[in-house]
Amino acid sequence: MHISLSKFIHLMVVATGIVVLGACSFFGYVTWKEEVQLNDGRVIVVEQQKRAGHGIAREAWLTINLPEFSAQPIVWHEHLSPLVVNIDGGKLYVVGYTPTVVEFKQYGNPRPFYVGFVWKGGVWSRISFDRIPARIYVTNMLIDGFPPRGTAFLTLEKKNGSDMNGRATAPPSLKRIDPKASFE
Repeated sequence: MHISLSKFIHLMVVATGIVVLGACSFFGYVTWKEEVQLNDGRVIVVEQQKRAGHGIAREAWLTINLPEFSAQPIVWHEHLSPLVVNIDGGKLYVVGYTPTVVEFKQYGNPRPFYVGFVWKGGVWSRISFDRIPARIYVTNMLIDGFPPRGTAFLTLEKKNGSDMNGRATAPPSLKRIDPKASFE
């Protein structure tokens, strides 16, 4: 079978375009459970679900079971990437960051780019950055947008390993909340 050079190039361009579009347009939901170590030493399991748009986590849900705060599962839902679920001073906190400029603007251009919440009276309330306790600055959630494909349960050991949160190239501002962090 003989194919002209121009037809071959055309087919290669089309095939490459299909692969690139497929890789760049990852849409959908990813759900997994992950072990999270709290400052008091307990390890809890948090269910995390993220909605992807163009391969970026654009929305997240956390389901947290802590009977001292609620007899029912506690659900946190925002257009952020969660970094911290922790307890300090008898209060439950979640801290996330804005994954893109779209979310940065949506949350009022927070400086630094972290957004904190406290569970109080059965609802999540947004708090200013200065009300996030420094004792919970160390990240205890998966810092990457998504776990490896097919992951249903993420252990502390795997999450803190050298190919995830423990990798040398992980941005310091995602491994630990940094009051000086910015997009600039």
